[in-house]
Amino acid sequence: MSLRLRQTFTLFPGVRLNIGKRGISASIGVPGATVNIGQKGIRATVGLPGSGLSYTTPNLSYEDKLPVTSSLNPSSTESHFEIPKVVPNNIPSNAKIYMPQSGMNEISSASVEVLTSTSLLPLRDLIAKAREQRAEIKADLQEAIAEESKQKSELVRRKSSLFRWFYKRRIAELETELPKTQSEISRLVSWEDNTKIAITFESSDASQRAYAAMVRAFDVLKSSVKKWDITADKATDQFAERTLATRSVNRHPVTFDFSSTDLIQFTGRAMRFENVNGDDILLYPGVAVIPRADGAFALIDLRELQISAEHRGFHEEDGVPNDASVAGHTWAKTNKNGSPDRRFKENYQIPICIYGNITFQSQTGVTEEYMVSNADAAQAFSEAVKRYQNSLTEFEELV
Repeated sequence: MSLRLRQTFTLFPGVRLNIGKRGISASIGVPGATVNIGQKGIRATVGLPGSGLSYTTPNLSYEDKLPVTSSLNPSSTESHFEIPKVVPNNIPSNAKIYMPQSGMNEISSASVEVLTSTSLLPLRDLIAKAREQRAEIKADLQEAIAEESKQKSELVRRKSSLFRWFYKRRIAELETELPKTQSEISRLVSWEDNTKIAITFESSDASQRAYAAMVRAFDVLKSSVKKWDITADKATDQFAERTLATRSVNRHPVTFDFSSTDLIQFTGRAMRFENVNGDDILLYPGVAVIPRADGAFALIDLRELQISAEHRGFHEEDGVPNDASVAGHTWAKTNKNGSPDRRFKENYQIPICIYGNITFQSQTGVTEEYMVSNADAAQAFSEAVKRYQNSLTEFEELV
């Protein structure tokens, strides 16, 4: 069986994220062209290599559905860049399944298909297209490697046979085909590397310092002894339940850590917040990435993501973490004045811990809530995020 050679390949270039007065825009540089994508639409500057001449197109709105095409070096494979059509209402194929306890209201974000910031929709679709092509090239590469192994084995076997003179024609064919297969492998390896989109984020020195401070604050936050994802809540019936608590929650232990995603290549590592009943949140410079297991993902301008924290009392019955503070005690069954309800013989005291409550919200539909045992670390992280967001806004006003 002869190897099927891949004939087409779309080059995926580096992307630069720029802060602008109307949000983040993406500049995509390809040989001979630069494509700028923002809320107003797509604007392409196409130059003729070596001539010093260039041409800038008018803004094209996303609804025009016109491709932006650029010519590459004539010696290279033909390549094009096209904004894929956005499909906003895809149905998640393998989203996490979570059922809150009866009577509880789930706290969860909308589907990733609708979470992306408007200015980052074209970049999201470009990354998705690159990922799709990368999977195709990977499959072609595996096929080529398998074919190379098969050809090598057959060539060695026939050359070492006592009847090799019967196989002269086949040996000649293999000696011709094997170098072609090896050449195709080299080409596919090179193409696979070019399907990775490297993203750089343009920001001021002040923004870079603010981001470094945000990373340090997260490093302390992730070291909290206990971290929970609050997945559902309900208001308590204080009289019927004999409690002073006004709210009951479902909580699940989670991990905060430094991580990354193969979707994009950013310098440094992302700050990851594990999500029990949804998709993890990864914070990068200027952008939050929410990837789903099936490959769908959202990109959110970090300035559009509200991350707030506050100290909040919690009636802790599962053991007090050693980095939490205790504000006082209550009873499993209590009267309005806080005294124990004597009608319950097995009544017991419960410590009231002060935890850090962290919320993520955006106008596109992000709704997440976390609780950590180190309340001060939660507050410090929230404040560091706000300082970083402010530095981005200040940088925006200068450009």
